Amino acid sequence: MDINVIGNAIQYLRKRAGYTQKELADRVGVSDKAVSKWERGIGLPDTAIIGKVAILLDTDTDSLLTGDVIHHNTEWGGLLVLEENYIGIGADTIIYDKPLVYFLLSYFMLMGIRNVDIVCGEKDRKYILEEFGDGKRLGLHIACSGVFPAGQYTSGSGSLMIVSGRSIIYGVDQTRFFQKAMLHREHITILSLPKKRMGYPSRIYFDADKKIVSEEDEDHLVTQYDYHQIPVIFCPKQVIGHVEQCDGVQLQSRISSMLDQEKIYTVTLDRGFVEIAIDNWDDVMNASMLVKSIQNACGMQIYCIEEIAWRRGLITSAELRKCAMEKAGTDYGEYISSLLEDMKQ
Repeated sequence: MDINVIGNAIQYLRKRAGYTQKELADRVGVSDKAVSKWERGIGLPDTAIIGKVAILLDTDTDSLLTGDVIHHNTEWGGLLVLEENYIGIGADTIIYDKPLVYFLLSYFMLMGIRNVDIVCGEKDRKYILEEFGDGKRLGLHIACSGVFPAGQYTSGSGSLMIVSGRSIIYGVDQTRFFQKAMLHREHITILSLPKKRMGYPSRIYFDADKKIVSEEDEDHLVTQYDYHQIPVIFCPKQVIGHVEQCDGVQLQSRISSMLDQEKIYTVTLDRGFVEIAIDNWDDVMNASMLVKSIQNACGMQIYCIEEIAWRRGLITSAELRKCAMEKAGTDYGEYISSLLEDMKQ
């Protein structure tokens, strides 16, 4: 535990959240001098309040105490692949109170990824362009194509986070698991979680190092639960090469080759994580019930992309206020406005 690293992390997260030292101190119940000491590496938050500090700074206790905070790393770009659904479920499908695409874009934004390519059908493309344009209002750069990108990626040279399909993912410390997957530099990493469901794809097997192996491999790890891949994959530049030097077909071929050769690893999510693949209207209803239950229980919006953009420092408070005005007259808009009011208290 490096007290100076922790101090730098607290200072970075405080500024990202938009607090002054006094504002953070008042919310925690300490003096602004105490916050100043934390940030200068002279002291640490007491164990009785460290959890509250982490919540206010939009992180978790473990990440805070290791100084493991999200920076806007231009090394990573995002690719969202939305194949057309035969019954019309798409980017604009409402999951309780917000469009499905809000959830999908949030996965990238939570990781501080600004540049996102979206591959989708024409209907989804028109909706996304109408809703987000080039993504500037959220601090993003969105490029939307009707085919798998065949030219240069807007994400530029670097690593690639790929979200494929229409899955709602929710769980405690989700961002931390995504971060763990990003740390693997020498191989492709997928996410998996314990799950049993009729018709769900076959389970994945992995060894003690979390390397994916076949069922017949004697070295595969025997686990209490069946693990299945969820559609989020992290491809470091060391493995896929410089993105701008290959077109979409070549990139797809490289990733497929890695999968075939089993040169991929997994980060396993904890029990309690939920993933709902939105393939039919029953899935939409189930996901909507989940979102409604969580929001009613905690009194906050989950996957509010404007809030995520603001808390991640992608947009300013003034830009957040503009977003609230665009949604004026709705519960969603009222929630965004309340974030700014809370900052004044």
